[in-house]
Amino acid sequence: MLRMNGKAIIAGVAVAGGLATLTLMPVTTQADDGKKAPPRCVNGPGIDTTVLDEETVLAEGAGRGGVLIKVDGCRLTPYDILVFEYRGSVQICDPIDVQLSVRANGMGHFKTPCFVQSVTPVSAEEAKGLRKQEYKRTDR
Repeated sequence: MLRMNGKAIIAGVAVAGGLATLTLMPVTTQADDGKKAPPRCVNGPGIDTTVLDEETVLAEGAGRGGVLIKVDGCRLTPYDILVFEYRGSVQICDPIDVQLSVRANGMGHFKTPCFVQSVTPVSAEEAKGLRKQEYKRTDR
């Protein structure tokens, strides 16, 4: 086992070099226009939610910005109760991180599951503007 063929040694060095390169890459926190980039994730518990239209929820976390959650398979209204179930951690970064369901007022424990299609980060300024717009109903 001490002897390895030449290909295996080169592959091992290439993998080790790739990992070293990945760990040394700088992380940027500024957008190209000089403004601070929005946080990529929001912490699930304690988020403020606003239903923007039948397919979009704005989820904000502690005034630092938030995420737009696009759903399919259900119709959202501002009057429904949104139920978030987390997978793994309570961070919402990607569609796989959360299962969103809608519980209509007066319907007891019946929940309609929604399929989260995308999670898009927005800055605090963008979230503030989106929060002010009226609910948009789309005819499907």
